Amino acid sequence: MENTDLPVLENIKTLHKYDTIYSADSVEWCPHEPNQNLFVCGNYQLTEEQEFNSNNKRLGRILLFTLTTDLKLLQTLDTAAVLDQKWCPNQINGSSILGVVNAKRALEIYKLQNSFLVLVTKYTFLEDQSTETLILSLDWSTGKTESQHPHVACSDSKGNIHLLQLINNELVMEKSWHGHDFQAWITGFYYWDPNIIFSGGDDAVFLKFDKRAGDSPVAKNKQHETGVTSFHSNKSKEFLVATGSYDEHVRLWDVRSIKNPLNQLKMPGGVWRLKWDPFSQRYLLAACMFGGLHVMEAQSDKMVILDSYYEHKNITYGADWSFLNCNGNVIIGSCSFYDHLLCVSNFTCDF
Repeated sequence: MENTDLPVLENIKTLHKYDTIYSADSVEWCPHEPNQNLFVCGNYQLTEEQEFNSNNKRLGRILLFTLTTDLKLLQTLDTAAVLDQKWCPNQINGSSILGVVNAKRALEIYKLQNSFLVLVTKYTFLEDQSTETLILSLDWSTGKTESQHPHVACSDSKGNIHLLQLINNELVMEKSWHGHDFQAWITGFYYWDPNIIFSGGDDAVFLKFDKRAGDSPVAKNKQHETGVTSFHSNKSKEFLVATGSYDEHVRLWDVRSIKNPLNQLKMPGGVWRLKWDPFSQRYLLAACMFGGLHVMEAQSDKMVILDSYYEHKNITYGADWSFLNCNGNVIIGSCSFYDHLLCVSNFTCDF
């Protein structure tokens, strides 16, 4: 079943715009009180020379912002180019923890301390000397069940999936395996059972792994027409997960059988990021690269775009919901690449 309804509302209103200088590709809001007004924006600076010469540096920054009545930059961290960032859903020893993966084959862990990010530890993955390796995505295992020793899954540009665990402020490698023939754009946990890990790659394959069953996938799906770029598990609705693809579709799946999607929706552009809302997990926020930013109602029997946002003109990569919910007014952060634009917006909806 495919629904192609177009948006009819205009409930996304810009509150702030910010020039990030470097190209922007990631926005992530802190989920924990009293820091839910804080968020990070990740940058990946690509020059013409760097695009064709991998020996040059890929520059990056992590920008930490606070939102009150105004938008204020609190901190700038110069790093390798940032590919993805995720806050750990639960606090570790009372601190908010941020995971960041970058173009220097590293997973970095920061903690929020007095409204500043402090590096706790990092893990650098082994390099295949023939070509460079980028760590493309990460996810935490604790989207539903808290742990003081959470696992982190990462994917890389060689098609590999890595599973690590954060133990006493140190990252311990548990296992790595090869999943995709090309870039593994995304990996993520099934939050109802973190033994289950999904991945999607540029080979247009969507894979399900069970770490108790070895390194081979326990299920494989080839229905995406082009690369699988996004995945998010729904923490409120058991068995429900969502994927996005370059083929301009968002698909919903039942994890018990990923042979066919439960539902799918054609979007206005290739889908790069999908985020379930943190309140009801009924809505998806979709960053659609050249097709704008969209809020959609996403259920197995109903998929429809509720509203669209077109302030970003050049590759909308980053998108996230704030955990602040003021009487149905929800804050959204989004960013785009070549126009290095960060936007903070208000979305009005009945959650």
